[in-house]
Amino acid sequence: MSASNANLRQLRAFVEVAEKQSFVAASQSLNMSQPALSQCIRQLEQHIGSSLFIRTTRQVRLTPLGAGFLPLVRDLLKRFDDLMSDVQSLVDRRHGNVIVACLPSVASRLMPKIISACDQLYPGIHVTIRDSNMKGVSRMIFTGEVDFGIASGDALDSRLGSAGFAWDKMFAVLPVSSPLARKRVLRWQDLTSETFISMSHETGVRDLVDRIMNDLNLKLNTVNEISNFATLSGLVEEGVGITAAPGLSLPRDNQALIRRRPLIEPVVRRNIRLVWKRGQGFSPAATALILSLKHCISSGEMQRAFPEVEWDDCALDIDSFD
Repeated sequence: MSASNANLRQLRAFVEVAEKQSFVAASQSLNMSQPALSQCIRQLEQHIGSSLFIRTTRQVRLTPLGAGFLPLVRDLLKRFDDLMSDVQSLVDRRHGNVIVACLPSVASRLMPKIISACDQLYPGIHVTIRDSNMKGVSRMIFTGEVDFGIASGDALDSRLGSAGFAWDKMFAVLPVSSPLARKRVLRWQDLTSETFISMSHETGVRDLVDRIMNDLNLKLNTVNEISNFATLSGLVEEGVGITAAPGLSLPRDNQALIRRRPLIEPVVRRNIRLVWKRGQGFSPAATALILSLKHCISSGEMQRAFPEVEWDDCALDIDSFD
C-alpha cells in the first residue's frame, strides 16, 4: 500500500497515541473506540510499510521511525488546521479583499457609507474602489479586474447579471445667473432655451438624456461634452451652460454659484444597479460588502442621507443572484 493513501484521521490518531503513550487514553481523547483506534494505527503502518509503535502489555512507545515521523506529522496537521482556519475566516467574512468598480458619483457619495458599515459589520474586509464611467465599469467586470460593479442603466450586456437597488432622480443644474434658476421646478423642454453641457457617450447619463430628448422630440443646444462631473460642475459654475444630472452626481448644496432644480414632464430616475458577471459567483468578501450595502438601505441610513433617492434593499437578496 502507498503512504500517500494515509488520511488525516489516521495521522491525528498517530499523534494522539504518541503523546499519550497509551491507546486507552488516546481513544478517550479522540472519542473513539479502542478497536477503531487500533485499526487506524494499523492502516497507517500498512500505508507506510513499517511499524510506528512498539507495543507491550505495559506501555506504548515510538519506534525510531515513529519518533522521526512525529514532528513532521505535527507540523503537517498544524499547517492544515491553520489553512482550514483561514478558509473558515474567509467563509465567515472575518477577513478578505474585495475590489468594486463603480461610477464616480457612487464612489464619492455611496461608497463611503457602505465602507463605513462594512468596517463595523466585517472589520477584516479590505475594500478597493475603482471608479469609471459605465463602459469602464463593464469592462472591468468582464476582464475579472473587479469582483462586481455598481453602475446605472437598463440596457446591459446579456452576459451581465444585475439588481437595481436605487432610483436617482434627475435634476437641472444651472449657474446662479441663469434665468431658469428663478424657477423652483423645470420641465425638460425648458433646457432647450439655453446652451447645454452634455456628458460624453461613454456615460450612462448621456444615454438617458438622449433617450428622453428623443422621446419628447426635443433638441438640446449642446456646446460642450465632458466625461466627469467635476468638470461639468466647473463649467456650470462659470456660466458656460446648463446641464441635467442625477441627484447623487449633483454638487453639494453649499455651492454658492450653482442651483439645482427638479426636472418634471416627465419625472425621470436613473436606476442604480449592482452588476456582476453571470456564473462567476461572489467571494465571501464581496458578499460582505453587498450585505453592508443592504444594511445601509434597510437601516434607513441611505434614505436619511439621500432622501430624494428611492431605495430597495429587497433587490439585494444575494441568494437569488444568478
